[in-house]
Amino acid sequence: QASRLVELPYSSFDDDDDTAEQDPGVWYPDLPKPSPFSCCVRYLAFLWNLLFLLLGLLTLAVGVWGLLTKRSLPGGERGAPLGSDPMLLFVLVGLGASAVSLAGCLGALRASPCLLRFFLGALLVFGGLELLGGLLLLLLRRRLRDALRDLLLLCLLRYQEDPDLQFLVDEVQRSLQCCGLESYRDWESNLYFNCSSPGVQACGVPASCCREPLQGGSVPNAQ
Repeated sequence: QASRLVELPYSSFDDDDDTAEQDPGVWYPDLPKPSPFSCCVRYLAFLWNLLFLLLGLLTLAVGVWGLLTKRSLPGGERGAPLGSDPMLLFVLVGLGASAVSLAGCLGALRASPCLLRFFLGALLVFGGLELLGGLLLLLLRRRLRDALRDLLLLCLLRYQEDPDLQFLVDEVQRSLQCCGLESYRDWESNLYFNCSSPGVQACGVPASCCREPLQGGSVPNAQ
């Protein structure tokens, strides 16, 4: 029986690739090397996104610090709910900017198509939202103006209830050198500054409405 065995031809399907790679007669093209310009653009994109990543983390830290500090203040439990807290905007903007910038950093550094697609898609979404906001601002400018006025009046009403809102209103009035929306009488809508209020702030305005207590050291500020 051993003499009847016929030796089959040797099959080397598994070694075709190895022999082909070792075959000096076959030409294989080399992978293109990145040019200096592409490397420069790549690292510039990385540094640019790194800068926005740091800014996003800073904004996030400011928002978290504001929320935690506000909760620790006396009377913080009677302030605005979390959904309408101005510091929440800092947290959301910081999270969004950090996530998109981190994707851009890693995508540029590692040349990851998935991260770069996510980064490009996020930029397109943000650009589309800005374009849509601009169109709505042009088409609905009257309604938006009335809505903004109502929002600012609400800020005057809640001036004493929210420390963050009080800080923002004071900074706006100092920088613009204004008092109220149209005049100082707008503060009469506030419960604490209304003349019918029994408190010491009745018929008054916030300190950010006033100039220096003494004008040149001679004339006291009557407002």
